[in-house]
Amino acid sequence: MESIAHFYREINSGFLNKSCDQGFEISYLAEYDENDQPLFQKFVHYTPENHEKIKKMMEGDDCMEFFIHETDLIKYYKDFKMGQLQKALENEPPKKVLKDAYLLSEQVIKEYFENIGSSRILRTLEGLVKIIQECMDQGSLEFIDVFHVTKKDFHSYTHCINTSMYCMALATNLKMQPDAVREIGLGGMLFDIGKKSVPYEIIMKEGKLEPEEFQFIRKHPSAGRKALNDMKCYSENILRMVAEHHEKFDGTGYPFELKGDKISLYARICNIMDVFGALTAPRKNRPGMTPFAALTEMKNNMEGQFDMRILVNFIKTLADAAAAKVSASKTVGTSRSSSNQVAASA
Repeated sequence: MESIAHFYREINSGFLNKSCDQGFEISYLAEYDENDQPLFQKFVHYTPENHEKIKKMMEGDDCMEFFIHETDLIKYYKDFKMGQLQKALENEPPKKVLKDAYLLSEQVIKEYFENIGSSRILRTLEGLVKIIQECMDQGSLEFIDVFHVTKKDFHSYTHCINTSMYCMALATNLKMQPDAVREIGLGGMLFDIGKKSVPYEIIMKEGKLEPEEFQFIRKHPSAGRKALNDMKCYSENILRMVAEHHEKFDGTGYPFELKGDKISLYARICNIMDVFGALTAPRKNRPGMTPFAALTEMKNNMEGQFDMRILVNFIKTLADAAAAKVSASKTVGTSRSSSNQVAASA
C-alpha cells in the first residue's frame, strides 16, 4: 500500500475511455495509518477489454471511491489524449483541433491546481504547446481567431492557457523564431503556477485586497519560479517570465521593481497578455470587456505599466485583422449581390 496522498486523484466512470489503449492501475482508499494518512491499495488494472465490467462496478450503488496514481495520469494525458490530437491534425480543421488542445491544456493545468499536488503533471504541457503551434501555423490563425477559441472566465488554470495562446499569437506576429514562440507559449501556461500557494478566496476576491492579503499575491511570482527551478527542466527565459510578469515598465511593479528593458522580453509580453486576459474575462461585479475596449483602457489609463512598443504593435495587429475581416465580408457581399443580379437577368 502507498500513503502519498497528493500523488493520487479521485476518478469516476466518466474518466474511463473505451478507445484508450493505455492501461492503468485503479486504486481505492483502503485505510488510514496511525498518523491519519490515507493508504491506497491497488484495485484493478484497467484496459479497454474490461471497460464495461469496471464501469459497472464504479457506478454501483455501493461503490467505493477510486483513484489513479500521478504516473498513470501523466501517461494517460501524454500518450493517449495527446496522441488523439496528433492524429486529428492529419484530417480535421486546425481550428477545431486547437479548441480540443485548448481544453486539454486547461484540464492538465487544472489537475495541478486542484487535484495533484506534484508538479510533474506540468511536463505534459510542452507537447501540448507544440500541437497548439501546429494548429496556428496550419490554419494561418490570427490573434482574433485565437481569442474566440478561449473561454472567458477567471479561474487560474483558464487564465494560464488564455495567456499562453495570446502570447504565442503575438510572438508569431512579432516574427519571433518558432522555438521562441513555443518557449513563450510554455511560459504562458506556467506563469501563474505560484498562485497554487495563494488562498483561493484571495485570488477570487472582488474589490481591493487588504494589505496582508496582497502580501500573498506579491509572493506568487517568486513561488512560481522556485517551483519550476526545482524541476530543473525549464529555460532561464521561462523562469524569468514567471518571476517578472508583474514587473511594470516604469519600475513600480513587483517583486523586484525592475524597469524598462531590464524586464525580460517574455515577461513584458506576458504582462500585456495577463492584463488583457483579465480585462476581457467577466467577473462577478462586471462583464468582460471587448478586446478593443480592453486595449483602450490599457493604453489610456495604465500609463507606465507596459512596454508601449509591444502594446502598440498588439493594437495594430488587432486593428489590421479587424479591417481585413470587414474587407473580406464586403467582398463576399458584393460577390453575392453580383451573382443575384446575373441570376435575375438570366
